[in-house]
Amino acid sequence: MSAVLSRAHFTFEDYLAWEETQTERNEYIGGEVFAMAGGGTVHNTLSGNAYIALRSQTRGTPCRVYMADVKLQVEAADASFYPDVFVTCSAADAGRRTVQQDALLIVEVLSPSTEGHDRGDKFAAYRLLPSLQTVLFVAQNQPHVEAFSRNADGSWTLHEASGLEAQLTCIAAGRSFIFSLADLYAGVDFAAATAEATAETAAASSGTSA
Repeated sequence: MSAVLSRAHFTFEDYLAWEETQTERNEYIGGEVFAMAGGGTVHNTLSGNAYIALRSQTRGTPCRVYMADVKLQVEAADASFYPDVFVTCSAADAGRRTVQQDALLIVEVLSPSTEGHDRGDKFAAYRLLPSLQTVLFVAQNQPHVEAFSRNADGSWTLHEASGLEAQLTCIAAGRSFIFSLADLYAGVDFAAATAEATAETAAASSGTSA
């Protein structure tokens, strides 16, 4: 996420109409719109692997998996985001075409320039979704996944998995979603991931795009 774009204030309806005319993705938070930073090859690979894992596990169910270019509205936060990957199983979302609202599970691939936002304001907004059961944060430069799962009392519990031999199982609304880190990180060059992260950090500190 980069600097706020110049405009006094958007309503959510303004944002939807304006976003349709844009060539780049922009997120909406509290009346302001923010241009999204582009992801590198490692980010794209991890997002794609997460999508494939979830798509294979939801085939034949009412659930749908979306990646990168589908908006997720968090009405309680007056916000709209583009999660890297998310799952929705609601009949209401099946009938929506512009935005989805009932994410069950969200995957965010962490990048140096966006990690603070992903773990901070965005995660706080996500937790306002009544439907949401699990948020996964995926590291780029090492095989490590953090899964935050909602408990019955509304609190959140962290489960972590590290190493290519590890596996993480998430339970969301009675459904099991299994992530093999070997599959999730398939095709990832960790040296390249470190180089991309270093370049992104340097670009962020100099105020340019990687």
